[in-house]
This record gives sequence, structure tokens and C-alpha cells, in this order.
Amino acid sequence: MATSTSRNHTQTPDFEAAAERVKKANDRIADAGRKVTSAYLDGVERYVIGLADAERKIAEQAQFEAVGGLLSTHANITEDVVKASVAATRDLIKA
Repeated sequence: MATSTSRNHTQTPDFEAAAERVKKANDRIADAGRKVTSAYLDGVERYVIGLADAERKIAEQAQFEAVGGLLSTHANITEDVVKASVAATRDLIKA
């Protein structure tokens, strides 16, 4: 008695489902990258503000008014540049 078994099982991969899984994984990776970058930018901003505050305190204690003014101005410029750079970078990572 001969039995006939059919081995004609053709399975086509579900490319749409695979593409959707890849898209979701990419979205999760991009979100994680945005969070890490945002945390890094927060740290940079806090660090520079701390340095600028320290420089202003040194400027207050300077014996010469010109040196104090120079240090204070440098602290203000540094802080403004970093805040602008961080704001521009935040806008880029939101896109």
C-alpha cells in the first residue's frame, strides 16, 4: 500500500509584517537616541551654566574692574552661545 504525501508546502514570507516590525524597531531606537541626546544636552547646559556662574563669582572678587568686567562678559557670552547651540540641537532632534 503506497501512501502519497504531499511535500508541496510553499510558504511565502510575510514581507509586510517583517517591514512593520523593522519600522517599529527603528522608531524605538530613534526615540531612545532622542532621549539620550536630550539628557546629554541637559548635562552640557548645566555644566556650562555652572562654569559661567563660577566665572562670574571670580569676576566679582577681581581686584581690577577691567578684569572683572572681562570675566563677566566672557561668562555671559559663553552661556548665551551654549544656550543657543543647545536650543538649535534640540530643534534638530525633534525633527
